[in-house]
Formats: sequence, C-alpha cells, structure tokens
Amino acid sequence: MELIALKLKEFKKLIRHFTKKFLQSEGDIHKLRIKCRELFSLLDKEDVFAKSVKKIISLSNEIRDIDVFFSDYLDSLPKKERKKVLDEISEKEKEDVRKKEIKKLHKYLKKLEIPKNAEQKEEETTAQELLFMEFPQLDKKKLHKYRIYIKKSLYKEKNSIPKDEKKIKSLTELKDALGTINDNFNGLERLKSYDIKEQLYEKIERYTQEENAKLYEKIKNEYISL
Repeated sequence: MELIALKLKEFKKLIRHFTKKFLQSEGDIHKLRIKCRELFSLLDKEDVFAKSVKKIISLSNEIRDIDVFFSDYLDSLPKKERKKVLDEISEKEKEDVRKKEIKKLHKYLKKLEIPKNAEQKEEETTAQELLFMEFPQLDKKKLHKYRIYIKKSLYKEKNSIPKDEKKIKSLTELKDALGTINDNFNGLERLKSYDIKEQLYEKIERYTQEENAKLYEKIKNEYISL
C-alpha cells in the first residue's frame, strides 16, 4: 500500500477512536498532535485535506500550551514566585479555558472528512541540507523557524525505510530542547495575559530569560554538532 494511503488509514482509525471515547488527556492530545504532524509532513500544503490537518494541529496546540503552562512552565519557576502566581490564578481558570478548547477540537474532528488518498508533496530540501542550516540567535521567531526545519528532517527520517534510529533520536532531542525554549516564551506570554502584579511578572520574566539563555547555550554545545 502507498505510504500516504497507509498513513491516512491509520489517521482515520485514530480520529474515530478519539471522538468516540471523547479523549482529552494530555497524553491523548500529544498522540493526536504527533500523528497529525507526521501525516502533514507527507501532504502537499495546497491539498484541501492538508489544511484540515493543519487546523487540527492548531487546535490541539492551544490545548497543549495550556497544559504546559499550568504544569511544566509554572513548575519550573522558583517556589516562592510559583506560589504567588498560583494564589492569583485559580485552577478553575485552567479547567474552564481547557474545556472550551477541547469542545472546539472535538466539534471539528466530528465533521472531518478523511479521503482515501491525498496529494503527496514533492521532495523539497534534503534532510542533510536541513541539518547544515545556520543556527539562529536566541530569538523566538528565528528559533521557531529553525525548529520547523528540524521537524521536517525528523519526519523525513521517520517516514524512511529503513529508519535511522540514531538520527531520529538525535533530532528528537534537538526538537524537544528547542521546544522547551519556545514553551518558556509562550509561558511568559500567557502569564502576561493574567492580571498579576507587574513586579511579580517582571521578576519571572528575568528568571525565564536567564533559563532560556542557559538552554540556548546547552543546545549550541551539545546538539548542533549533529
């Protein structure tokens, strides 16, 4: 069976199960995002269905960002600052906004029409060329763009036969490390949307910037020799 047709069949099975069971846990959202990204990496971006998959990624990303903010990001803050933030942001606020996004996602998935086949994109930049892109400065937009290139290379490797498991592991680690920096940027933006004391926000902002700088240097030293 053609790769794209096989991926579509697997995707349809996942969506059917996801909606039937009304899945919504962090783990379930993560699995959905991964499956969508792997499929999207094969599709021609002008294909109508590709745009639908991209929409699912966008909706599930919003839920994932909420989860990361209330768990990973807040947990990473110094204990004193974390307690002050949690005193000002209730758990109910998290649940209310998450439920709203979950309903939007499931409503979209229930109406989704999955074709038996779709237009597969033509080969663009090779994985080897992607790895030799110049590593950007510590800037949210530039690092996000670089991470997209790394993802393209990763999904190319995952779709290859045979798979280079060592390269997949290295690319995954790099993607996740860059993702942590991006999560910290997003965490700050979400924190700013809440009505917390300005002095508290500025202290957390300095702390996050320092942590991102450390992560950035670690990535340059440990991963960019792939």
